[in-house]
Amino acid sequence: MVEFLEKDYFWLIIPVLITGWIFIKLNAGNRFEFWSFFAVALILIAALAHPVLKKGEKVFYKNDTEIAVVIDHSLSMAVDDIRPDRLTVAVRKAKQLIKMLKDEKVAVVTFADEVDILLYPYQSVSKELEKLNNLKLKPQGSTDLIDALSIANSLLTGKERIIVLISDGGDEELEKIKELVETSGVKFVFLGVATGKGGKVPGYNALSRLNTELAEFARQHGLFVQVTEDDTDIKTIAEFIKGISEKTKTVLMKVESKTELSPFLGLLALLIIFVNFLSKRFIATGAAVLLFSLPSQAGDFLGYIYYITGNYRDAAREFISEKDPASKYNGAVAYFKAGMYDKAQQILKGIITENPSLKKKVRYTLALCYLAKKDFKSAYKIAEELIELYPQEQRIRKLYHFTNMIVSMNRKPEKKKTVVKIKEKKSQQFKSSPMEIGDKNPW
Repeated sequence: MVEFLEKDYFWLIIPVLITGWIFIKLNAGNRFEFWSFFAVALILIAALAHPVLKKGEKVFYKNDTEIAVVIDHSLSMAVDDIRPDRLTVAVRKAKQLIKMLKDEKVAVVTFADEVDILLYPYQSVSKELEKLNNLKLKPQGSTDLIDALSIANSLLTGKERIIVLISDGGDEELEKIKELVETSGVKFVFLGVATGKGGKVPGYNALSRLNTELAEFARQHGLFVQVTEDDTDIKTIAEFIKGISEKTKTVLMKVESKTELSPFLGLLALLIIFVNFLSKRFIATGAAVLLFSLPSQAGDFLGYIYYITGNYRDAAREFISEKDPASKYNGAVAYFKAGMYDKAQQILKGIITENPSLKKKVRYTLALCYLAKKDFKSAYKIAEELIELYPQEQRIRKLYHFTNMIVSMNRKPEKKKTVVKIKEKKSQQFKSSPMEIGDKNPW
């Protein structure tokens, strides 16, 4: 069904008809040229009226499930009971899983003796995924599995949260993991990259095998999958996650699917013009001006459509063109989603508004920009400001605790030194030494 969205332009037919009536009465000029001009004028009026062919309704969904993929690259992952070695297989499986979850919000965390965040749930996957190719074994240090799971869960804010651990399971105490999973309510998936027989750790007289207790715990609180040579293991995990994700999917908006007919009418007008090119240069020039001045459908609405469909750069440009503070903020968020943190940061710093709600959003998003650029001190400074103004808001509290934890971890050596001094001075007054920062569970 054809519909005209800008019907007011049909009023332009009246002066065209009057002109035609006068022309016929005066019997002036070349009749062929006149009727060509008349046809082009009517076609351009129809194009200005913005005709569309309705093709049905397109539904956009909002997904409220987030996933964190946690990859072990400690020394035990060098064991070759899984060929060629555990780490090579783990990285390959992680990349396969992330590609299968391309429509989901996925974070990526790696760990050995330290924890690194490679990807946040709201970042574009394509660029950051290549960093996995550079993942190397850590020849020294212990496996910090508890901290890795804690940080992974702190990145997730969705209604349903899933942690996928790709590891041999290490030798972490199961009670700590059990407490973390049960307290947070996260779904726990364990992809076991090891065999029950195990193998010798290179350079050490030690045997590393699959942590069967952790595997059994995963079966009870989510899913355990033993690594396979084909992609059966990854398909099983992806189906498990998508099954949960489907339950949190809600309809965000419905948009009628339409085909624009204005370009086709424009081509028809050009065809008529070129047929009469030699005798109608004036008409050709005028028609070209009209064709290229058709009204744009840009603005907030088009920006939202681009944003929902993942075209964040175009969405940002459409939002920013509106100039008002709210639209500029939407543009900054779109640039943030596109991974263009410097542009997002520049726009956010330039927003001036008296709206308290918008001010809060601007400061919160600016803190996320600093986090994405790993400027944790600047992010923590903003989080301190926000927590004073909005102490009861959950996402601000989470931002504050997370940035505080990261900044505190960076001060770890200095704090350890202070603890040692206190211990030496007051060893007779304390039955046990004060807890060091490294022993604290972020949960």
